[in-house]
Amino acid sequence: MATVQSRAPRKAGRIAAPDPAYFVWRRFTSVRFAIGLILVTVSFGLAGVIIPQVPPQLLNNPETVRQHIEDQRGTWGWFTDVLAEFPWFYDAHGGIFNLFNQPYWWALIAVLAMAITTCTISRFPPIWRTVRRPPRRVNDAYFERARHRFDFATPPNADLIAAEFRHRHYSVRTEERDGATYIFADRFQWAQLATFVSHLGLILLVLGALITKFAGEEFQFWVGEGQSRPLFATAGDRQQIQVIVDDAIARFNDEGQALDFRSAVRVTRGGEQIAAGDVTVNGPLHAAGYRVHQAAYWEHGAALQVRHVDSRQLLYSEILMLDQQFIGPRIKIASAARGAFLADEVVKLSREVAGVDGSGYELVPLGAESSIALVLTPAPSDGEFEFSYTLLPYAADSDRNATLDAEALRLHVPPLLAPQVRLYDAASGELLLDDVIPANDRALEGRRGVRFDLLPLGAGREIAVGYDETDLAAGDEERRFFYFNLQDDRERGLLAAGGRAALGEFVLEYVGAAPDRSQHGVLQPGESQRIGGVELTYGGVESVFYRIEEDVPGAEAEALILLERFGGARTAEQFDARGGENVELAVADVETFIDGASRPARLGLGLGGGRPRVDLSEGESIVLGDFEYSFLGPREFTGLNVRRDPGALIFWIAIGLGLGAFLVTFFAPRRRIWVKVTPQRTYMAGLVGHGVSLRREFKRFARQVGSPDAPPDDDPDYE
Repeated sequence: MATVQSRAPRKAGRIAAPDPAYFVWRRFTSVRFAIGLILVTVSFGLAGVIIPQVPPQLLNNPETVRQHIEDQRGTWGWFTDVLAEFPWFYDAHGGIFNLFNQPYWWALIAVLAMAITTCTISRFPPIWRTVRRPPRRVNDAYFERARHRFDFATPPNADLIAAEFRHRHYSVRTEERDGATYIFADRFQWAQLATFVSHLGLILLVLGALITKFAGEEFQFWVGEGQSRPLFATAGDRQQIQVIVDDAIARFNDEGQALDFRSAVRVTRGGEQIAAGDVTVNGPLHAAGYRVHQAAYWEHGAALQVRHVDSRQLLYSEILMLDQQFIGPRIKIASAARGAFLADEVVKLSREVAGVDGSGYELVPLGAESSIALVLTPAPSDGEFEFSYTLLPYAADSDRNATLDAEALRLHVPPLLAPQVRLYDAASGELLLDDVIPANDRALEGRRGVRFDLLPLGAGREIAVGYDETDLAAGDEERRFFYFNLQDDRERGLLAAGGRAALGEFVLEYVGAAPDRSQHGVLQPGESQRIGGVELTYGGVESVFYRIEEDVPGAEAEALILLERFGGARTAEQFDARGGENVELAVADVETFIDGASRPARLGLGLGGGRPRVDLSEGESIVLGDFEYSFLGPREFTGLNVRRDPGALIFWIAIGLGLGAFLVTFFAPRRRIWVKVTPQRTYMAGLVGHGVSLRREFKRFARQVGSPDAPPDDDPDYE
């Protein structure tokens, strides 16, 4: 017969409802929840390690954050946008690329801290009871099934057993029952609390991270030598702290690798110095609760001053960080007749050769209707360039400049052949000239295929020398060399290679055909070539650092300021400018051209308005209009990281607690031993942490108390 079970009637007016606090408590004390939470935290942490994070110094600039993300697109492809926009329902400011500054990361850390705290609270009462009031009795069956157990013949003096435990610093309790003596020995009972110490360390570690995140301060900035930097906004009510850099120091080896970075720094508060000393990356200066670290080094800076000429009033005095870079050929252009230098500088190549990636060229005017194209193209070997030049028959500002290609610039086109001649003094035989005479295309009435140029002989006399290629057969390399005195047509004729002709007080010798590099060609570092009325010398490829500066007195809107260090700069790979600073750019091979490392730095100053650039050596001044410009010399910059970390002490306490708990857990585990002593046999059983063999200790204990059947040390049955 079926029966109906009755239920207790509900009280009127009461509705059963879930308890939210109990639900949360159950989740936070659940082992599964804890494992899942740890796995999620570890997964995010691994993602933050594997995926390159936005550097902290770039976080305040959205453009640099976007650039960092774009730089990763080659690695992550289409998945880059997914990572950058995670979690997709708000502006993530970098997403996974800025993981450790995301709200969900810190929320995850906070939940982890709450879970650890909840687990610690829930486990504390039973463990505390185990420490304070451990079970001193076990049934006899425990001596037969315990993992750590041992028995031996009871020694004649059974009292030695309890005495030996006390000698080993155990807490001992004894009682007599059922004709046997029961002993409970406990050692390191407080070691069980180490788990709470480790949990407390974890909680403090998370707490320190949260305090550092939301209450800490961090400043990163550049300071030039002789400059200071305030930490706080001037509108605040905090006592201002200034960081002053007296000197930035760097040492490099011969390969340009950094050996040491350090800076001499002073810190003032309210105008009074509170700390001073050298700072390095791992050696900070402590001042007013802040730590000042060396974070970076930049050697490309310049000190510029501007005064009014009449009043001598100082209008401008700045140490400028030159953070833009170009590389180009160092050239000298000198007058072929007088030898005076017309230019000596690194030329910025503002145009790219059409169809040639990684190339650049610039036109240098030689006059109203001609210019020299200076061209750099990538050489077959990585990190090197080939320098070439071309004489162009139009002005540098011609509209055609924007469309020049390799053909127009005659790249990789072999030079035409021209006559190499020597001119001697007829009386003394002294060699007066040994040169290749350009074989230019010149109009000659009734003749086509004649190329020649004029060779001055002095006193208004000129002689035309060149080639007559009118009857030159296809593939025939023989060219008829002719000479023609424009003042005396009797002095004319043809010469074979090695032939000579008397021209009054001179003797002309035709050496043979040679490449004519006066129109276009390739130069190696240190080589020179005469082009028309100038001589061009190529000194190799160099980096130049510059900046566009506003508010310079006397400038048209903006001023160009650049610094030439003549190959002495060693800051490598700071910018991606066709290879960086320290690729082998052949500068080291032409030290005689650049006057070696002893040559002082030079400041280039462009004030706009169509005025030419002026160059100032270190310590030099120049007056332009109403202003005097002075270059005080190059200056280094140091990148500093100034941090106030209120969670630092908590971090160290957490680390100390964790280390202490680790040492206690592994080197002083709690030992609980129950002993039953009968007249015939003594039975031992115990509990201890992993990694400890109580049976080995039981064997030694039996020998120590004098048991007749105690096994020897090498008995494997008790290991």
